[in-house]
Amino acid sequence: MEKSSSRPIDYKTHILIAVRGDGVMTVIRDWPYVPSQAEVQEQIDAARNGYVTFALCTPTSVLPASGDASARNRPRLGRRA
Repeated sequence: MEKSSSRPIDYKTHILIAVRGDGVMTVIRDWPYVPSQAEVQEQIDAARNGYVTFALCTPTSVLPASGDASARNRPRLGRRA
């Protein structure tokens, strides 16, 4: 994966994920904006290492990675059902 800065992941983030035949997934690249098809295709072409599928995704939920129990009680970003 191309190294990205420490910018936060939010709902504008787009993540390119590659999937191998055995189901193993790898993040190939992320963008803080909607990338052009040419940008995405360039990354796909550069990542041809046995991948069978690529998915361009956006987060539907952004959850903290903290193991701190108090983090579970804080409001989370995202849609509420």
